[in-house]
Amino acid sequence: MKKNLIHQPIFRLVVPPIYGIMMYMLILLLNNSLAQLDDTVFTTELLVCVILAYLISEPLRLIIRVFERKSDDGLRSSSTIAALLVTNLLVGSLIILLAAYSYFTYYEGYIYEAILTKMVIVYGISGLLFTMFFLSTHFLSVKNESELKKEDLKRQNLEHQLEIFNNEINPDLLFQSLETLITLVHYNQDKAEDYVDRLAVVYRYILENRKRELVTVKDEIKAAKNLMYLFQERYPDQLYFNVKNESKNSEKLLVPNALPTMLDCVINNSIISVHQPLTITLDEDGDEGYLVIQYSDNQRLSQNKYIKNRCKNVHNAFAFFSDRPVIEIKAYGSGFVKLPLLDINDRI
Repeated sequence: MKKNLIHQPIFRLVVPPIYGIMMYMLILLLNNSLAQLDDTVFTTELLVCVILAYLISEPLRLIIRVFERKSDDGLRSSSTIAALLVTNLLVGSLIILLAAYSYFTYYEGYIYEAILTKMVIVYGISGLLFTMFFLSTHFLSVKNESELKKEDLKRQNLEHQLEIFNNEINPDLLFQSLETLITLVHYNQDKAEDYVDRLAVVYRYILENRKRELVTVKDEIKAAKNLMYLFQERYPDQLYFNVKNESKNSEKLLVPNALPTMLDCVINNSIISVHQPLTITLDEDGDEGYLVIQYSDNQRLSQNKYIKNRCKNVHNAFAFFSDRPVIEIKAYGSGFVKLPLLDINDRI
């Protein structure tokens, strides 16, 4: 844990004089003798108060240090805090009593009991305030450190989720594509060769971007078109795909494979047939700052848990780079997926 403020050398040198001046003025106030300030600013009594402030602050700080090191609960239990407060109150009062008594005896030659009592009370209470100041900064530091640890764990979790997402090969797509390829091989070998090339491009894109954090919208659109070609071969005359405002935000950034993944999730979660074709429209200039996927809402009765997890991974991946979330809504027979367009300085 970071060293507490009261243990900093600058604090130990600068604060006691200010502390002593405040005590001097308070004692004058208690004695109804503030008028003495008109005579002179620097007096022997003021110097004594500053010296007493140094005398009390260092022992109290050392006691706090001992409690810090000996406490197993990190100064969090009520009993430990109470013991610290009482100890500093007694020690602080005793130090002031002995120091002030010595001053009055050997310098003044007479003991002013009323002033001595007030000094012990004032400095004793100030010792409590000193300890409470330490405790407040201590607990604030503990809370801040706890929050930082939570944020660090959250960041590590998001990094892990991002790594999982980027390394995902999508075996379902591979099996579906192989089934389509088997059909094409028997009826149209030229088309089958083209299909294999497109399939290779789709998986090459996934593999090439496994270690990249962000890619351009232009690259994602290209990857999306290759993926849609594979699905359109599987659903001829049942699946339609078009892109609006292409190249509008082509240099903006997205998480690698986020767009193909969301298209894959939409298609695999939809009923697709001649009677219920699926139309997907991609708008690069949709809502401000978002790439919008709009599709006809023909949702299946049951959803694949694996697909839901892939969709969730997209949300987590974007959360690593931006505080703008991935948005999924459905309205008036259409579904919408909105992917936030990123800049380099969007990363959080």
